[in-house]
Amino acid sequence: FFLIKMDFQTLKNFPPITRAYLIISILANFLCFAQIVKPIHLFLNFQLIIYHFNFWRVFSHAFFFGQIGLKAFFYIFFFSRYSKALESYSFQGKKEDYLYLLVFGNSIMLLFKIFIVEAQFLGPAITNMVVYLWGKKNAQQQINLINILHIRGSSLPFVLTLSSLLLKQKTLKLDIIGIIAGHLYYYLEEIYPRLIGGQKVLKTPYFFEIIFSKEKA
Repeated sequence: FFLIKMDFQTLKNFPPITRAYLIISILANFLCFAQIVKPIHLFLNFQLIIYHFNFWRVFSHAFFFGQIGLKAFFYIFFFSRYSKALESYSFQGKKEDYLYLLVFGNSIMLLFKIFIVEAQFLGPAITNMVVYLWGKKNAQQQINLINILHIRGSSLPFVLTLSSLLLKQKTLKLDIIGIIAGHLYYYLEEIYPRLIGGQKVLKTPYFFEIIFSKEKA
């Protein structure tokens, strides 16, 4: 099983941001599966955050993938694969920018929670956002899905979303949220600054640079 085989040595091969997310995510899902922690203690709820000071819910929802099963396995697998590729190549030497990407995406998804009741655990949305951005940066790369379907990299997030639709998964809206968040980041970071009169909108906060300053020194 993927989660069991992913030992500490394997995790060392992942870049730091991806590795940290995977460790927390695998731990959170395992604790819920073992009924040590209840998912109700992790899900996103603004009332509990504001009136009961459950501030951890601002982030804990992003590490849980819902009911443990094949779909959750695929989400963790796709995140591990494409987040590793994105952080290692597109964000090589820019760990603070990649961390800001995930925080920015999470912030956008928090806004969707106001309108979408199902947006309680956003692990699937985070995954599809990462897959979407990888697809944008590797649009022409050919992907072989289970030796049956050959698609371009840019099509991958939409194929994953279509699978949720065909299988009538509860994660369908979360997949769409991930694509929207990923496209918004891509537009503000890659497209808008190149337009006439455009300028760089997204700037990684200095606080994020401090986190990795010792590593760069």
